[in-house]
Amino acid sequence: MSTKELYTKGARVWIKDPQTVWKPAIVSTDFDGKSLPVEDEDGNAQTISIKEDADLPPLRNPEILIGENDLTSMSYLHEPAVLHNLAVRFVDKNEIYTYCGIVLVAINPYYDLQIYNNDTIMAYRGQNMGDLDPHIYAVSEEAFKLMERDGVNQSIIVSGESGAGKTVSAKYSMRYFASVGGTGETETQVERRVMASSPIVEAIGNAKTTRNDNSSRFGKYIEIDFSKSFHIIGASMRTYLLEKSRVVFQANDERNYHIFYQMCAAKEEKELLGLSLRESDDFIYTNQGNNHNIDNVDDVKEFGKTHEALKLLGFKDGDVRSIYKIMAAILHLGNVTISPGSGRGDSETSTVRAEDASLPVVASLLEVDEKLLRQWLCNKKVVARNDSYITPLKAAEASQARDALAKCIYSNLFDWIVFQINKALKTSHKVNKFIGVLDIYGFETFDVNSFEQFCINYANEKLQQQFNQHVFKLEQEEYVKEEIEWKMIDYYDNQPCIDLIESKLGVLALLDEECRMPKGSDKSWVDKLYDKCKNWEHFSKPRLSQTAFLVRHFADKVEYECDGFLHKNRDTVMEEQVVILKASKNKLVSNLFISEGPDTLGAPPARGGKLPPPSAAGNKKAHKKTVGSQFRDSLNLLMDNLNSTNPHYVRCIKPNDAKQAFMFDNARAVQQLRACGVLETVRISAAGYPSRWTYQDFYVRYRVLCHSKDVKQGDYRKTCENIVARLIPDPDKYQFGKNKLFFRAGQVAYMEKLRSDKLKACGIMIQKNVKMWLYRKKYLRIQAATGTIQRWVRGHMARRKVTDIRRNKAAVKMQAVVRGWLQLKRYQKMRKLAIGLQAQIRAWRARREYGEMRRNKAALTIQTRVRGWLQRKRYQNSLRMIVMAQSAVRRHFAKKELKKLKIEAKSVTHQRELNKGLENKIISLQQRLTEAKEESKSLRSKVEKGAELSGELVKFKKSEEESKIKGFNIKELEEELRSVQAELAHERDEKVDLVTEKVRSEEEWANAQVVHKEEIGKLKEELENSKKLVESSSQIDPEQVSRLEREKTAIHQEYEQERIAYQKLLKDFNRLEIANENLQDEVNVLRGGNKHNRTISNVSMTSSIMGEEDMNLKVEEESAYGSVFGRSSLRDRQVESLAVFPESGQQDVGLMMKLQGALKDALREKEALEKKVEDIENSVAGAERQSAEIQKLQELEIENGKLREDMGRLRTTVANLGTEEAGENEAAREMADQFEAMQEELDRRRAECLQLKT
Repeated sequence: MSTKELYTKGARVWIKDPQTVWKPAIVSTDFDGKSLPVEDEDGNAQTISIKEDADLPPLRNPEILIGENDLTSMSYLHEPAVLHNLAVRFVDKNEIYTYCGIVLVAINPYYDLQIYNNDTIMAYRGQNMGDLDPHIYAVSEEAFKLMERDGVNQSIIVSGESGAGKTVSAKYSMRYFASVGGTGETETQVERRVMASSPIVEAIGNAKTTRNDNSSRFGKYIEIDFSKSFHIIGASMRTYLLEKSRVVFQANDERNYHIFYQMCAAKEEKELLGLSLRESDDFIYTNQGNNHNIDNVDDVKEFGKTHEALKLLGFKDGDVRSIYKIMAAILHLGNVTISPGSGRGDSETSTVRAEDASLPVVASLLEVDEKLLRQWLCNKKVVARNDSYITPLKAAEASQARDALAKCIYSNLFDWIVFQINKALKTSHKVNKFIGVLDIYGFETFDVNSFEQFCINYANEKLQQQFNQHVFKLEQEEYVKEEIEWKMIDYYDNQPCIDLIESKLGVLALLDEECRMPKGSDKSWVDKLYDKCKNWEHFSKPRLSQTAFLVRHFADKVEYECDGFLHKNRDTVMEEQVVILKASKNKLVSNLFISEGPDTLGAPPARGGKLPPPSAAGNKKAHKKTVGSQFRDSLNLLMDNLNSTNPHYVRCIKPNDAKQAFMFDNARAVQQLRACGVLETVRISAAGYPSRWTYQDFYVRYRVLCHSKDVKQGDYRKTCENIVARLIPDPDKYQFGKNKLFFRAGQVAYMEKLRSDKLKACGIMIQKNVKMWLYRKKYLRIQAATGTIQRWVRGHMARRKVTDIRRNKAAVKMQAVVRGWLQLKRYQKMRKLAIGLQAQIRAWRARREYGEMRRNKAALTIQTRVRGWLQRKRYQNSLRMIVMAQSAVRRHFAKKELKKLKIEAKSVTHQRELNKGLENKIISLQQRLTEAKEESKSLRSKVEKGAELSGELVKFKKSEEESKIKGFNIKELEEELRSVQAELAHERDEKVDLVTEKVRSEEEWANAQVVHKEEIGKLKEELENSKKLVESSSQIDPEQVSRLEREKTAIHQEYEQERIAYQKLLKDFNRLEIANENLQDEVNVLRGGNKHNRTISNVSMTSSIMGEEDMNLKVEEESAYGSVFGRSSLRDRQVESLAVFPESGQQDVGLMMKLQGALKDALREKEALEKKVEDIENSVAGAERQSAEIQKLQELEIENGKLREDMGRLRTTVANLGTEEAGENEAAREMADQFEAMQEELDRRRAECLQLKT
């Protein structure tokens, strides 16, 4: 489809406008080939005459592409589209950054945006360019990432006119490198020094202009050096073309360099005392602009920052003091008044009057001879062959020489400070890679353009050439990467303009030649230009001027006025004045002129660049380079350095001259876009295939335009080929790459038009059918409603007529009855009123008299009561206030406690919800763990028992001899023991069911005791089985399930309370265990006195201790869940331990042996019963088994209660034994009380568990 076919009625175009440059319009009628009628947004119609395709107005992009963050993604790439997209992003969205291919366009917002903090730096760290919104950090991250990944040096070129924000962009870029290239979370000394160089350079190199409050009056290139681990290890700086003329002259509403105003504002600081500083209005070099203040800038604070930066960079205190003295001397030098000679014939002479107060201050600050300085400010030395003589200077010439001296001093001091900064930032380590940041002036054109503008525009010509070549190269690489066919793109080559400036017979060469001429002048130089350069295409002569020349740069044609070119290019200072400064007693002043020149005072040579050839020995004057030659050589070195790196471009735009926040002036913006090369980038992109879509994105967007036969499932490329081939017949308008689909300019807009037309037609069809259905439905509803209304109205009228007939008949009857009733009622009412009135009057009189008497009496009572009430009220109010204060305080602490409890409740509830499904599994796993630990404990106890038995065996052998000697005593003790055992067996037969076996004579009672033990174990096992049955039945029964769900929350709360109480009991139990061990130790000591029963007691104690350890392990593991097994084991262990306390002599042996034997038998039978119960449970049916178990459980509970009572009596009996040993008896009773308390707690919790489960 040709471009002309797009100019149909309703097409949106751009037309030129003198105020806004471009304004939107709409085509009124289709293009007829000769003219195009359009109408703008204000309704103004006009007709555009079309003689060729270039006269057609640019088409506007679809709305979907307006506000894109990359200008090259738009369908139509031309000047109005770029300008409108930037305005929309800047004004409507407040977005200051926009991509234009590889270029980042940055618009100065004149507003402090919070988008440069550390969080933003971390957000862009590691991101690819284009993943996030455009930002200076994105460009910096791209440069840093390519340096890390590819090992190639990088450079960031920041350009733009004054006030566009170049310095700020370069500063934020260096801040990013200092953050991501640091060695840790905090800045190191190197990074701080790199950032500290900015305040110093801004103070001595930036000034306020009419366009910018902080304009850089020089170009600078900063290289940040990185180690192999890509940490910052150093930096270096090179400067270009400092604006020295600003030192002695400022235009209206402008300022000199910031450092002068900072020193004048901070003249009372101790660092500046003795420099004779005054207000800035008192110095000629600082008061010419008539406006020495900057909004929102405090010069005193800025001086403090500059001074701190000097200290941080390692400047010595003496050097800092010398810097301030030289700066102050320059200010005072400007106040030196040079007057014409006063005598006859002295018009050609000049003098500095003796009463001039500034000259002595200058000589004192510079530490030079005042007399010589006074002489050579007004005279010069002329050398003629072998003779020399002194000639006076005119007043104007002397003033120029004074100003030249001030400029030279400032320039050399500037170069020296930069040199010292480079020394401070220089690293001794090996530099791996570097990133360069170039902050350089943009293209400039004024009403009067001089040597400075010529050099600036020359530098921009070189940068633009490098930029064009790089953009062109990247554009072609994209096509090669996608493997598409392409033709060579023609782009603007500004090499002829560069040749005009720097060739052998170019502008700079002729300027240098004229400077070497003894009587060279600006007029003779410009005449040579007219003669030698007239054949150059980019050079021309103005029609109305004989002292100017025109150069057609890439951005615009600029007229340069030749006045001052030779003087600025020579940049000469009288040699006699330089000799005076060289002889200065101030070391810094002397060094500035002894080592004069950029080769020694500037930065080190560029990496990868070519060094200029060294000067041959001879006359220094003859070989001194001009400013233009120095600038050309340094610029060539810069270009060589940039060509050796991978460049990144930032183009800064100044949106308006009024410095208003987020105000966009189209005329100013388009002028800068043309000058900074953005439109050239757009033109190169438009010459190829500017619109690029991935196959998937294209299919998702334009699948409404394809037929079902065009779609190939899973193959987006084939589908897109079918769509494009059917809609765009010209194959030159598109190309299919490996991953992308490329379109010529305008094709995406054409696809958007087809898509919108298709969607519009579909919308009309849908609307037509929907409206038909709605109106038909409405008609049928009205028709049905009309019939219904008619039927109801007719019935209503008939019913109303019948009702009227009935009402009339009933009314006659009602009137008769009502009239009679009314008369009767009226009589009765009158009679009742009369009687009532009489009664009321009589009663009122009686009540009045009675009330009067009662009132008098009540008055006294009320007075007493009121006075008492007031006193009580006062007391109650005081009490209430006290209570309220107490309540407020208690409420405050209660709220804090409630908040803490809520937080704990939430965390616990959440933990319960997470662990809800794992409770049963955790319990089962913990039981397995408990069994494993029990086995481990048992094995460990056996090992320990073996060790103890071996030790006891040795003791037995030693005591064997003694036992033989005391055999007789042993027999008596054995008889005594048998009698005691018989007595204990008798008591056990009456009171205790836990004692198992007696001597053979009491075998029946022992069997009964065994039965009781078995029943206890069986009771425990059946209790656990009953619990399991209840749980299993509750899972099957839906009513039980629903009831358990309702009570779930309450159970969890009670469980927490129970857990806390149980933990407390567990602590008490541990304390009792310790007491138990202490008592056992005392028992062991008592046993040691009797050799006869040591062996048996020790064995008993070993098994007892082993039992305690095993049971303690079970209690500790199962205490968190409150298992029945843990509680029963605890009770058994305490019974076993109780059997030890009352031991005294021979009675302890028998009781302990029998209790231990009973417990072991009970455990063995318990295990057998557990297996038996499991077999029974597997065979019994669900419902019958549950009812039988419940009944059996109740019987067992009754028997268990009896057993507990018998067990209590047994404990009482055991505790009462040994009345002779008072200490042991008291300990046993205390242990018994503790056991009863724990048993009651166990019963209570078991009852609660049964209640919850049933």
